[in-house]
Amino acid sequence: MNEKIEALFDRIETARHTVFFGGAGVSTASGLADFRSAKSGLYNHPQSFGLSPETILSHDFFMERPEDFFHFYKTKLLNLAAAPNVVHTTLAAMERCGVLSAIITQN
Repeated sequence: MNEKIEALFDRIETARHTVFFGGAGVSTASGLADFRSAKSGLYNHPQSFGLSPETILSHDFFMERPEDFFHFYKTKLLNLAAAPNVVHTTLAAMERCGVLSAIITQN
């Protein structure tokens, strides 16, 4: 394992640009729900307003029913107790050092 980590560090040090591709899994360690996991995924929860989360999170639903959209957002998406985890702090440190060029996420 150490050899793989060293090889990764070597590649990062010699790269002209380093980009991190991530998704919701990065934040699950902070207590934030992802969208598709079997147990806690937002899309696997019971429907609200008789609609799927995909529908509620759509632009059309937001435009037509903003109060309901924000109620769903506040009750299902916000977690004000969440704190950055080791991945977040590592990415931030890499960015501050100029080692990380960009972060691309689906979130």
